[in-house]
Amino acid sequence: MTSKLISAYAIEDLIDEIDESVKDGFNPSLAFVYTSVAYDIRKLVAELNRYPFLILGSTTVGEVFADEELGVQELEESIVCMLVDVNPDAIALKLLAVTGDKYYDIGREIGDWAKSQFDDASIITTTSGLMFDNDAYTQGILSSGIVYAFGGSAGDDLILEDTFVFSGENFTNHGTVVLAIDNSKIEVIGSRAFGWVGIGKEKIVTKASKNIVYEIDNRPAIEFYKNYLKVESINMPQTGIEYPLEVRMRNGQVVYRAILEINEEEGSLIFAGHVEEKSKVRISAPQGKEIIDFVDKSIRKSIEEIGDFKAEIALVFPCCSRKQVLGIFAKEEIEIAYKAVGCPLVGFFAYGEIGAFPGGYGFHNETFVTALLREKE
Repeated sequence: MTSKLISAYAIEDLIDEIDESVKDGFNPSLAFVYTSVAYDIRKLVAELNRYPFLILGSTTVGEVFADEELGVQELEESIVCMLVDVNPDAIALKLLAVTGDKYYDIGREIGDWAKSQFDDASIITTTSGLMFDNDAYTQGILSSGIVYAFGGSAGDDLILEDTFVFSGENFTNHGTVVLAIDNSKIEVIGSRAFGWVGIGKEKIVTKASKNIVYEIDNRPAIEFYKNYLKVESINMPQTGIEYPLEVRMRNGQVVYRAILEINEEEGSLIFAGHVEEKSKVRISAPQGKEIIDFVDKSIRKSIEEIGDFKAEIALVFPCCSRKQVLGIFAKEEIEIAYKAVGCPLVGFFAYGEIGAFPGGYGFHNETFVTALLREKE
C-alpha cells in the first residue's frame, strides 16, 4: 500500500496535482478527500467524477496531514487529498443519502452491506447532517456483527449550518459515505484518546431520551451547567464543547458528550451523542496541553497489543473541541500522532468521532480517533 498526499487551496489546483500524480505512473484505487465548506462541493464532486478510483470525502472544521515530503500540517479552509494505491479487490464504497430518522436501521443496513461485500469486513465512515444520530447509526453498524468501525461526523468550519459527505459520483448533506475493507487483505487497528477529567460530584440523569437530557437529579438539566459553570444561555453550546458531560453508563463505560443546543422552555440539553437515563454524570474539564500525551499513549498501546505491526497509512479523526482547547498546540498533537504511527497520515477535525473496536463504546465526542491500515502480504 503506497500513498501520496496533496494539499490545495483551490479545486483547480487539486485536480492539477492529481493529474500530475497519475501521469507520473502512480495508480491509486482510493482517495480520501477532506475539504472546507468554503469550496463548491458540487463543483468538487463533478471534477473528481472523472477519476476511476473510489473517493471517500467529507467537509471539515480543519484539515490535517503529515508525511516526509510535506511535513506535519494543521490547516483551515483548505482541501487535502490522500491518494492510495491498494488492492482494489479489498475495498468497496457506498454513498447513502438518508431520509427519516431510522438511524439504527441505516447503520444495520450499512453493516449488512459491508458483510455482503466481504466475509470479514471493517468500516471507515463519515456522516453528514447536524441532526444525524451518529450514536444510533454506530450501534446499528455494530449490531450487524462489524467489530471495527472508524470515522467522524463532517464539519462546516464551526458555522453549524450544513455539512456534507461525498463520493466521486454524488454528495449529500444528510447521509453517510462508507468504505468497506476486506480484513483478509487489509489489517486495521485503531485507538481512542480522551484527555478530559471529571470534576465535582457525580449526579444521576433522571430523565433523558437518546441525545436529549431533560433532568439531572430531578432538576432541569440546563441548571446543572448554569449553576456549576456560572454561564448564561447564550454561551451554553460553546461552553459545553470545552466542558463536556462525562457520562458513566450503567455498564461502567465512560464517554464524553458535547452540548449542541439548549431548550430553555423545556430546560433540556441536546448533546452530540446519546446520554443514558440513570447514568452518572458530571462536568469535565480538559487537562490542558497534557491531553496530547493521551494520543501518543493510546496509539502506541494499540500497536504494542498487536505486536509486529507497521502501519502503511493512518486516518485520524480529532474532535474540533481539541483544536479549540489546544489553540496553537493543535499542530503539536498531530505531530505526536504522526511520530507514533510512523507512516503518512491524513484526517480532519470532526463534530463527533466513531471509534469502535473490542472493549469500548462506538461513538464519542472530545476524542482523538486513529485508524491504522496495512496491506497483508
